[in-house]
Amino acid sequence: MESGNILMIDDDRDFVCSTKAFLEGRGYKVETAVNGTEGWEKIQAGKPDLVVLDIMMDYDAEGFNLAYQLRQDEALKATPVIIVSGFSKHLNEKMKEFEFVLGQDWPADAYIEKPVVLRELAESVTKLIGRAGKKVAAA
Repeated sequence: MESGNILMIDDDRDFVCSTKAFLEGRGYKVETAVNGTEGWEKIQAGKPDLVVLDIMMDYDAEGFNLAYQLRQDEALKATPVIIVSGFSKHLNEKMKEFEFVLGQDWPADAYIEKPVVLRELAESVTKLIGRAGKKVAAA
């Protein structure tokens, strides 16, 4: 059984509900937020071990903005982020909204395309929470 605190930020309630149940069944404590604003508040309040983040929520690049905000915060920048999104399917039609990402460092530790294969998500979560725990122990 695994352990760790995960914050899922996604506006797809069905995905959040099923993925939360899956991760809790593996021993993780999972909190949720439906958009970047709520997610940022919960990150600051609870400092999760890992953030699972969608890109397109209230607006197309909201998840990217939150991920970059997280990376710029000294106290939070080491928090692992997994982006789960179908944004690459929309990249050509929404290139203007995503142009600011081009040429920048990727703000996430892993990317999983929706629809998510839960086994793949579980492997990324286990790896990243384990790595984050080692950083904390070393500090």
